[in-house]
Amino acid sequence: MSPPFRHHVLQFHRWAGLILGVVLVLIAVTGAGMVFRPQLDPVINRDQFTIAACHASLSLDTLISNARAANPSGGALTYIRLYPDTNAATRIRFSDDQWVNMNPCSGALLGQDDRYGGLFGTLALLHSFHFAKNGHVIAGTVTLAFAIMLILGGFVVWWSGKPRSGRNLSGRTFPQHLHKTTALYASLILLTSALTGLPQAFKWYRHSIYLLTGSPLPAPMSPSVAPAGVRRLSAEAVWQHARSLMPQARQAQIHFAEKPDDSVDIRLIGSDAPHAQAFSYLELDSYTGKVLRFTPYAKNSLGEKIYLWTLSIHYGWVGGLFGQLLLLAGALSVPVLAYTGIGSFLRRKSKQPANKKLLLRLRKKTVEAEGICSFELVDPAGKKLPPFNPGSHIDVYLRTGLVRQYSLCNDPRERRRYLIGVLRTQDSRGGSQAMHDDLEEGSVLEIGIPRNHFPLVSAAKRSLLIAGGIGVTPILSMAEQLASRGADFSMHYCSRSLLHTAFLNRIKSAIYAQRVTFHFSEGALSQRLNLQTLLSDPDPATHLYVCGPVGFMDAVIDTAKKNGWSNERLHREYFAGGISNSDRDVEFDVKLASTGRVYRIAKDKSIVATLSEAGISIPTSCERGVCGTCLTRVLNGEPDHRDSYLSEEDRMKNDLLLPCCSRANSAMLVLDL
Repeated sequence: MSPPFRHHVLQFHRWAGLILGVVLVLIAVTGAGMVFRPQLDPVINRDQFTIAACHASLSLDTLISNARAANPSGGALTYIRLYPDTNAATRIRFSDDQWVNMNPCSGALLGQDDRYGGLFGTLALLHSFHFAKNGHVIAGTVTLAFAIMLILGGFVVWWSGKPRSGRNLSGRTFPQHLHKTTALYASLILLTSALTGLPQAFKWYRHSIYLLTGSPLPAPMSPSVAPAGVRRLSAEAVWQHARSLMPQARQAQIHFAEKPDDSVDIRLIGSDAPHAQAFSYLELDSYTGKVLRFTPYAKNSLGEKIYLWTLSIHYGWVGGLFGQLLLLAGALSVPVLAYTGIGSFLRRKSKQPANKKLLLRLRKKTVEAEGICSFELVDPAGKKLPPFNPGSHIDVYLRTGLVRQYSLCNDPRERRRYLIGVLRTQDSRGGSQAMHDDLEEGSVLEIGIPRNHFPLVSAAKRSLLIAGGIGVTPILSMAEQLASRGADFSMHYCSRSLLHTAFLNRIKSAIYAQRVTFHFSEGALSQRLNLQTLLSDPDPATHLYVCGPVGFMDAVIDTAKKNGWSNERLHREYFAGGISNSDRDVEFDVKLASTGRVYRIAKDKSIVATLSEAGISIPTSCERGVCGTCLTRVLNGEPDHRDSYLSEEDRMKNDLLLPCCSRANSAMLVLDL
């Protein structure tokens, strides 16, 4: 199967499941609840359905008279269900759909229940959607869509993407494997259940059975002749006519005439019937008792027999206990498929960053230090901007498709502007150059909603802020927040010299100025930051936050760890990615869990680039392992982490990867894509 076609089938499969899922789960769960109705109903409602041994029954007319007395407002008699030679009640129904259960021997009332009342009646109501107008059409349409789009479509997807080898079924792999495995083994049961339920929903579907088997369509009911002054046959007379034709009937269903010229419709199940819906059909003239049609089950057409078999199969009345258990397993697999399928969809969606964008105007561009400019962005209409927390950054969309991330450095309490600082770098890939050279005050930029991968820990009793160069931008926002809360913190700002120190005047005039120490790499050694001295006595209540170039970050984190700082108290956000290419890089394979397809990653290409060439898009932004936009779950294999986003703890788990820059230490990675 070609990848584009398979992709469309998969999308079709997913959206069909999401749209129809709730209705399908309702149909399946209610169906599962009715599988053992024949065994449970007489137990749960023993007083209404079961009687002592009875060898001589009263006439049906007596039972009907007693039933009418118990339900005087029930309307016309419509239906009787009898179970001769058993210890079962006779069930009588009037036009109000109320069942009146009678003791056939004593004529006593055993109880009443609504056709769709009680546990199993309610399940039947929900299962067949009788609570809605044309509910059977709704249920049938959903079932038909389920059969075509989900089972068949899902099987095609599974078959083309089936695993070629075993894999570890732990962690996040298990739900996805469970979805595929459940679908595989349940598909035949579900398809059978769906297809055997459709004849009850659609007349055209039932008729297609007759047409395909070359059988005649069911004949319409024969009319009765209503002679003047002649009364209809009594119920008992109707029943005796039926018994004369089938003395050993084990069940009878009598549908009484509603119109004057309607005949009596009787459905009988003989003692030798091959299944519970193997009906013999009898039509009697309502007045004379003349047999208008009698078709024993054995003489039914092939199409009619197949139709009746579909009823028994759909209800789970074939195969005894094993058949019922099989149907129950199939029905219960639907909520499992819904849970695992929707869970997989939501996991994928959760990894996709919000793509909402803002159009903001550059109100002010200020030179803050040598090679550093600040950019004040506001809404053109003066509206409030989405809130942000200290450590947040925004995506800035520049010319020729460039997207760059810059930390917000103003006070988070400010809602009508975003302030960022940008260093013009010598090895710029175009981002800082475009910001410095192309943007003028009044320019309109596309901006992403603020995101935060570098948050303050609100429970920290003390905070130590360390900034290196332009890495001061998120640190400034943190300082503003901590100062406004009256929190205990100190800040160390390292730069090349005073000329290279951005936001110097702002810091000196801030309410937290006395908490800030400046360090310069040029000039006297005493001006430089002594990390060993600063970090030599770790306080368990202090959290450290650091941002800056890679070398600076490494030095701070390594020194802190050597001095006993725990990982959970070290927080960082790299200002630039630490992507490294090595002559030792080798090719490796990436398998997509959703399809099972394998892609070879060349030594000089990234995972993102290789998959993009195959038509598989992974959302990216920085493409340097900094922003976390492309964060992807790893289901199997060992990643070679080359990003600046994941913490050491995250890397040790080996269940996440940034495919824009990272590679593999194992021969294959299985990704949750």
